[in-house]
Amino acid sequence: MNNHEWEILELPKEQIKLIYEKEMNEETLYVYGLTKYDNHKIYINKELCFDMKRKTLMHELMHCYIEEYVSLELEYYKEETMCNISANSHDIIHKIVEDYFKGGY
Repeated sequence: MNNHEWEILELPKEQIKLIYEKEMNEETLYVYGLTKYDNHKIYINKELCFDMKRKTLMHELMHCYIEEYVSLELEYYKEETMCNISANSHDIIHKIVEDYFKGGY
């Protein structure tokens, strides 16, 4: 994304939960996915059904898109801004998800 390579990894939910808790310094009950900006990795819970994996990957890729292309702080986003970000990112994110689940990654 934006000429930066991100790795997508499917891991057991407990492993992602441990990474999240260490990173955020807080406990959580469940994690579907996690985006780590420092090492350009996306972690997806491999125990999810296909539809939830797909939605989770889209969600995590949106974090990547915002990190790579958007320079605004999240708390300043208004509805119009969010709609523009979503519209601009749609094709990029959907192409990555399609390729991933077709085995293109």
